[in-house]
Amino acid sequence: MISSTFLGPLAVALTCASSALAFDNIDIPSTVNANTEVEITIQTDIADGRKSFDAQFTNFNLYLATTPPGWGTGPVCLLANGTKMGTTTVKVKIPADVVPESAELEISSMEWNSDPHKDGPSGFEYSNAFYLKGGTGEWGKSELAGQGLGDPDHIPCSAYACARKCNDKYYSQVNKNKDDINSYKSTYECIAACPGTTYPSWESVISQNGGKDGNDDGNDDNSSSSSDSSETTSATPSGTPVAASTSSTGSSVSTTHAASTPTHTTNGASQLSVRAGLILTGLVAAYIIF
Repeated sequence: MISSTFLGPLAVALTCASSALAFDNIDIPSTVNANTEVEITIQTDIADGRKSFDAQFTNFNLYLATTPPGWGTGPVCLLANGTKMGTTTVKVKIPADVVPESAELEISSMEWNSDPHKDGPSGFEYSNAFYLKGGTGEWGKSELAGQGLGDPDHIPCSAYACARKCNDKYYSQVNKNKDDINSYKSTYECIAACPGTTYPSWESVISQNGGKDGNDDGNDDNSSSSSDSSETTSATPSGTPVAASTSSTGSSVSTTHAASTPTHTTNGASQLSVRAGLILTGLVAAYIIF
């Protein structure tokens, strides 16, 4: 089994997240222009004091959630990574090449703790549905087959279109050899070369997880989640930061957080991550279920 050391916060959340959802409400305008700053409003229950669920966490991530034709909605890329709890507005930009014109999207959130000894992460909460105006992207082969493109925690939205091209380029090769982990190498290394992605080298992932076949002694010695990172930076190593101007309740102070864009992790891929623990930063898990 591949060690959970390489599970990003999204994958960890899929396996061990609390059933309680993040935040009371997440709101975004019903229509959003591509490549244009838009404000996301977040309502927490921190004012509830000891009864507050949100107050037990230190940070949160905001993901972009897509709905490819014929498939469910799921978080695919990280719009705001490691934002401080208590922040009530976050400004982000959604790249035009992420999805087609007028695609229906949602924002997904997940809360986590910078202290690995504390509980977390939370479950996912979703915003209202909205449409992207000015989208220029096209659904890729993997997305149309209900397969993820990679690990959202290592692929900023600015690199999502690049990751899609990589998956399309090697789609046939991978699907002919689903049981061979090495068949994913070309796709993995292609995505790793996309500007802004933070994938570790293929060799380091394989060597630290049991060699060429990805098998070790079956024991997970380490677990990793967003909480292993600094409170003031990204939950995981982020790629090219997307400026996320935020202002906390009762304060006009604006801070910039490193942000990544999550990629589409569809239903089957999420279920496989839970069942098998296979990661290779989300890529292997996205395919083997099919």
